[in-house]
Amino acid sequence: MILSQSLNETHLKLSTVLKKSAGLNCNLLIESVKDYAIMMLDPTGHVIEWNTGAEAIYGYSPKMIHGMHIAKFFTEQACDRQEPEIELKTARQVGKFEGDGWRVRSDGGLFWASVLLTAIHDNEGVLIGYGKFTRDLTAKKRQDEETLQINEELQSELHKSRLELTDYKHALDESSILAITDHRGKIQYANDNFCRISKFQREELIGKDHRIINSGNHARDFMRDLWSTISAGKIWHGEIKNKAKDGSHYWVNTTIVPFVDQLGKPYQYLAIRNDITSRKLAEEELLKSKEELELRVKERTLELTQALERERELNEMKSRFISMASHEFRTPLSAILSSMSLIEHYTAPGQEEKRGKHLERIRSSVGNLTSILDDFLSLEKLEQGKVEIYPTRFQVKDVINKVIDMMDVAIRKKSIVVAFYLTGSQWMSTDRKILENVLINLLSNAIKYSGEEGKIEILAQTCNDTTFISVRDNGIGIPYAAQEHLFDKFYRASNAMNIQGTGLGLNIVKRYAELLDGSIAFSSVENEGSIFSLEIPTVLKSGTRNEPRT
Repeated sequence: MILSQSLNETHLKLSTVLKKSAGLNCNLLIESVKDYAIMMLDPTGHVIEWNTGAEAIYGYSPKMIHGMHIAKFFTEQACDRQEPEIELKTARQVGKFEGDGWRVRSDGGLFWASVLLTAIHDNEGVLIGYGKFTRDLTAKKRQDEETLQINEELQSELHKSRLELTDYKHALDESSILAITDHRGKIQYANDNFCRISKFQREELIGKDHRIINSGNHARDFMRDLWSTISAGKIWHGEIKNKAKDGSHYWVNTTIVPFVDQLGKPYQYLAIRNDITSRKLAEEELLKSKEELELRVKERTLELTQALERERELNEMKSRFISMASHEFRTPLSAILSSMSLIEHYTAPGQEEKRGKHLERIRSSVGNLTSILDDFLSLEKLEQGKVEIYPTRFQVKDVINKVIDMMDVAIRKKSIVVAFYLTGSQWMSTDRKILENVLINLLSNAIKYSGEEGKIEILAQTCNDTTFISVRDNGIGIPYAAQEHLFDKFYRASNAMNIQGTGLGLNIVKRYAELLDGSIAFSSVENEGSIFSLEIPTVLKSGTRNEPRT
């Protein structure tokens, strides 16, 4: 608007001069105007006058441009659309043309032009030419385009943020008990989970404060501390016992988040709760028998410690074994003792599930102890050279399927998927029992060091006279620094210290593989998984036995 007004005023002055002089002379141009390109055109649109502003903007000297048609300043596309003719026609018919668009400089460069083209008539109304005023607004055009792009990006981010907030709210509503109160503690919003656990209708909660679900279980100081914390604009965490509409009690783990204004004063509170009633009831029940259980655990622990000490004294040469065993045996034995003590309290009808749970712990712990003892017995036989080799003919798939079935409980416990692939011949002749022991150890390790819902792949392939069996997992993997010691006796990688094991399994696997005239290799990346590859002859010579180690 400012540009158009300025151009109109300038043109009015020029038109007055033109009418007085009745001609198109260079004196009509205002040379002092530097920000505008001012040109005079004849009735056909050819340049006849040109100011210094036009020379600066377009890059043509008056001599160079004189007699040129204004189409010279338009792009090829604009000329194809007949824009120069449209401008002249519009100005001729209605008196003027106003618009903007890309124009071409003498060097071929483009600039964004704001244009005012005005028809000039003599005193008798005859068209004698045109006055054209142009201003270079390229910088403003670029800025407008950047602003538009920024606005579009901001709108996109805002839309994305709104979707994310909607998702967060949905996730919270589905998983937690939510309430929003005003600064006085009056409930303004209660989600479905709040209504379900409190057994109040939403209409009964809105407008009330949380005293409607107060169980009276907590001291005044407890509630005073809660309100003191959130009134100061700080987040409060704690466990609260509430009372439902029917008089029943429930426990919730609670986080209260104050929303504060610019002065730091809370104007609203968001309470996020999770039902922990089952856990609290279990804690209360365990608390009742805590002293008795602690005494029994101390007595059993003392007995176990004394037994281990006596065992240590009997055989100093096995000190490393005892040191390791005292750690590995303690966990399953403590679990057995603890479960046995607890089972004694679950004798009433209806407590079968609790008894079953502890029986399962005992079975699992006994299985762990058996596995540990098997490792030591296997090692002892290998050390003494007492392992006999008895080759038999069997199908590879039968052995692997049997091993998978034997580990079924452990597989299902961690919801692991085991995939088995077999290519090549299905028959081989070697010591089936030893091969089973090797595969049990490898599959057990894969399960043990895999996370919940992991995947294990077993691939068996026979090529010529050699059978290859690999076990792949996507578990914790083996640190690079530990890989050179992996087959050493009693060695355990740093990331496996908290997982039960003797450190003998892979040493035994390696020696068993060598008894079958084969080898075991592996590749592993920490936190990505491991592949253990067994390579043995498809047909083993009979009569092989291991020699004692010296």
